[in-house]
Amino acid sequence: MSNVSAFHILIAIALAITIVIVPMGETIMILPWIIFVSFVYRKESRRGRGISTLMSYVTITIVVVVLAVLAPVKTTERVLDRRMILPRTAMTLEELDRDTNFVDAHWLPRSIHVSSKPEDADQVIRFRDTDVTLREFIATIEKQSNLRHRFLNCGNGSSILFGGDCCFGLWLR
Repeated sequence: MSNVSAFHILIAIALAITIVIVPMGETIMILPWIIFVSFVYRKESRRGRGISTLMSYVTITIVVVVLAVLAPVKTTERVLDRRMILPRTAMTLEELDRDTNFVDAHWLPRSIHVSSKPEDADQVIRFRDTDVTLREFIATIEKQSNLRHRFLNCGNGSSILFGGDCCFGLWLR
């Protein structure tokens, strides 16, 4: 990479950061990235620096993407650590779905849906306290029932760095 100018390194970093922070960046930035890097490669090949320049763009992009994937700033992780107040420490699955209004919660996910089979509706879930994190809420339900959680999100709002945006809420099915 000694043949690669600092300018190209900065451009490669800027492109890679754009890919990981822009919603759907991995989709909408791939073609511009390929076109730009191809142009730079052709230009630098005339100076004998094509391969080293190309490898710097590829390497920097891979490193930034991997770091973004591993970064502990995902939306779902932040949401899971938020606190919620339950009306009681023991509730049936039906009560959790029907009587608990999570739709107007001031934090994401915008809604929580608990769906169970009619024969399981009377199953009681016991929480350690009425003040729990969403992570504890999910873990308790999954431990005491056959329901599993899934955050539903719109791909338009997701990015490599921040993950999904939880805009369709949390579903326990």
